[in-house]
Amino acid sequence: MLTRGFISKVFRGGENFMIKWILRGVFILVGVSIGYRFGETLGPPWTPLTGLGVGVAASLVAVVLEWFLSGRTLAVISSILFGAILGIFFTVFTEQILVLVIGPVEDQLIHVNIRVALLALFTYLAISILYQTRDKFRVVIPYVEFRREEKGIRPVVLDTSALVDGRAADFLQTGIVDGPVIVPEMVLKELHNVADSDDKSRRERGRLGMQVLDVLRHDPSLDFHIEAMESDVTKPVDQRLVEVAKSLGARLMTNDYNLNRIASIGGVDVINLNELATALKPTALPEENLVIRLVRRGEQRKQAVGFLEDGTMVVVEDGIKMLGKKVSVKVTNSITRDTGRIVFAELDS
Repeated sequence: MLTRGFISKVFRGGENFMIKWILRGVFILVGVSIGYRFGETLGPPWTPLTGLGVGVAASLVAVVLEWFLSGRTLAVISSILFGAILGIFFTVFTEQILVLVIGPVEDQLIHVNIRVALLALFTYLAISILYQTRDKFRVVIPYVEFRREEKGIRPVVLDTSALVDGRAADFLQTGIVDGPVIVPEMVLKELHNVADSDDKSRRERGRLGMQVLDVLRHDPSLDFHIEAMESDVTKPVDQRLVEVAKSLGARLMTNDYNLNRIASIGGVDVINLNELATALKPTALPEENLVIRLVRRGEQRKQAVGFLEDGTMVVVEDGIKMLGKKVSVKVTNSITRDTGRIVFAELDS
């Protein structure tokens, strides 16, 4: 069962996922071969089988380490690497000072124990301090820079609600987003389920999302990726999406109110298409005249409702007698809610 699930994940994960595992397999084979050759060359107490075992163990440790670090941000990897270098430097420096102060240690075993203790202490302190203060200062190394993670170009992770909304492609094609656009494999699977739904409305929404996905995939101006993100499948999809966005230092594009709340609590920045559309709608000022068609009754008696071209709802007092007609109205007030902006007006005498 586990093997079948792994194979299906390889074939569903796309080209990137398969290339990763091919490279890992080749590396393990090379490591095993090198270990075997060392066992043959070194001689007793080494044997070819001993070298083979060491090669397998070392290769697996390297692959596990690569797998662990590949999902982390550059700041984490840089903190570990630079912290290890600083730990070695301070260990050698402190050793030389101790030799000058108390003289060389004659017992070789004590000397080794002191060196190991100093290396562990300084490496731990360096990695811990660098990681915890990575947002408060800059250290420039060749090709590596510690910087505030929320600044600069960051990826945008799309969820299912943003794709089925239909406006994500128009927004991203404006060029306002510079970073990579990422659709996790879990979102693609959820979108397929929506497109195959028995409910006609959901099915149409799912197919619209697939069309949006196809537009984004073939747009040469976008750095678009479908990624097989590794995450705990026992957790809800919303929580896994937030964890993926957080691990990538990315923003999350969604229309889902609950996902918006979970992301905000988790410290992930959200691009909400509804809030964006509301913010971009032109403001209707009091005493401004509008021409609209009244299409249905309002909630209150004698009210009628019409819509502007951008979808803004206009509630007209005493407009029921003009229902179905195009009329001129005068704005009296407007309010903004989570669902959008509502304009209140009266018939223009």
